Amino acid sequence: MTDTTLPFADLERTYERLAETLDALPEAQERLFLAQLALALAHRVGDLERVMAAIEEARQGVEETSA
Repeated sequence: MTDTTLPFADLERTYERLAETLDALPEAQERLFLAQLALALAHRVGDLERVMAAIEEARQGVEETSA
């Protein structure tokens, strides 16, 4: 699998869509939605090591913002 990333403009569009979707959901459903989204994206990535690295990157990002 090639190592590709989204262009910044596409990443911004992704963030906006994610924020809009989360805002439209009841708070009680946000975790379920994020878990389902993560699994759907992991399935599309198709590379366990990249998925695990992304999980770790996200975890570290959350820890840094809550420190």
